Amino acid sequence: MGKKRAPTLAPGDGRKRDWASIRSHLDIEWLTEHSDCQQGRDGDQVAFRHKGFIAELPEGKTTDGQGRPIQVGMQMDSNIDQKTKEDKPLEFTFGTPRLIVGLEAVLREMCTGEKLRAKIPGPLAYNTRAGFLPYDTAVLYEVELVSVTRGDGTVPTEAPQLKMESSKGPVSGDNWLLALVLVFLLAMVAAGAFFLRSSEKKVTTKESKKESKKDKKKR
Repeated sequence: MGKKRAPTLAPGDGRKRDWASIRSHLDIEWLTEHSDCQQGRDGDQVAFRHKGFIAELPEGKTTDGQGRPIQVGMQMDSNIDQKTKEDKPLEFTFGTPRLIVGLEAVLREMCTGEKLRAKIPGPLAYNTRAGFLPYDTAVLYEVELVSVTRGDGTVPTEAPQLKMESSKGPVSGDNWLLALVLVFLLAMVAAGAFFLRSSEKKVTTKESKKESKKDKKKR
């Protein structure tokens, strides 16, 4: 009998997490392991290095969501900056909606200095992220936990943001407020300029009429 299919879970979907159950759907190979590890909980902040690879593709799928060719074994994720090539560990707080659920489950079991490989099925990986990898693509992550800062067991609250895709990335609510203020100021300046031009025209018209009356009287 095959392994039961993993539930489809998305970061930030609001569903309660049964981390032990989620863990049962992952295939983990420990490369470096400590025996006295405290399991991570909500609010803990971790820094980790990682590399992500395509582990399994659905039958007949050979391209990603952008139409680019893909194959098993291809790397598709890393903490290495593609432009600067800087090896900067990724920071993450447990309970916040940033990582795929399978990867968060892995990190919750790790101690500082531990390394592992984890195969994550599509429902706990990128099935809920349209346009990235084909539906039901399994991924393999190599992970090294660099540091752990223990929290108080609660998830930090973040101010809600209004996000809009743009060429420069997401635009926050604060930036939108600033933009609205600038638009208002520009409108005030434009209105002032229009009023000034109108006033000048009225003055010019009155002066022209006075000059006309004077000319008539002289005649």
